Amino acid sequence: MFSLFSVFNVFSVLSSELFNLFNGAGLSPAGLLPSPSPGRLRSSACLRRGSAALGLACAFFLTACGSSSQDVLYIETPTSVIKVGERISLTAQATEVLAGPPEWDVRELEGGSLTRTTGYQVTYMAPLYAGTYQVTARAARTNGQRVRASQLIIVQPQLVIEPASVKVAAGGAVAFSVITKGIEPPQILWSVDEPGGGSVSQTGLYTAPSKPGYYHVTATAQTEWQPSATAAVRVE
Repeated sequence: MFSLFSVFNVFSVLSSELFNLFNGAGLSPAGLLPSPSPGRLRSSACLRRGSAALGLACAFFLTACGSSSQDVLYIETPTSVIKVGERISLTAQATEVLAGPPEWDVRELEGGSLTRTTGYQVTYMAPLYAGTYQVTARAARTNGQRVRASQLIIVQPQLVIEPASVKVAAGGAVAFSVITKGIEPPQILWSVDEPGGGSVSQTGLYTAPSKPGYYHVTATAQTEWQPSATAAVRVE
């Protein structure tokens, strides 16, 4: 924890830097009013530098005052990427004794749900729509200070191919279809994994080769997520 004296020193330096930047830009630090300084042509660049310095000052202030709680409370999860409708376990860990168990919430209104909202371990249930969602745990330290930790969960869409496996005679045909979950029905790109394993149209109609064997047909959604599914084909 930074001392109040060190915080004051840093803010003194940053304040001096900001004053110099505004003054060089031909601006008044108090009201940001134009002054007759010849340096007004440099105001845009100086203001950008001043904004960066001000942001640094704010960030340091939050850290020095303990509002940044990443060093006190954090979230553990086996993975941060799941599919629509799946579940994932989230565990809150603390580097010190807390006044009570954390309270959880999902930031987005339709960003999924939690099996419970209080405790050190909860289960997150993904929504029916793909996207990136934020789960936050909040708790209180023994001195009353509030701390929190957040975890981003990436929910990917699902693609299901039907039938998942099929037998077909050599030279025969079978029609495949797909069901998408989490996104609007996209354009599907169909392909056969093995060279010489037959052909498939872009409507999902597969034509088996003359040579018996095991082959695979893959459907890939043409979206930013590009989910895919594969069906097994036995040619007899």
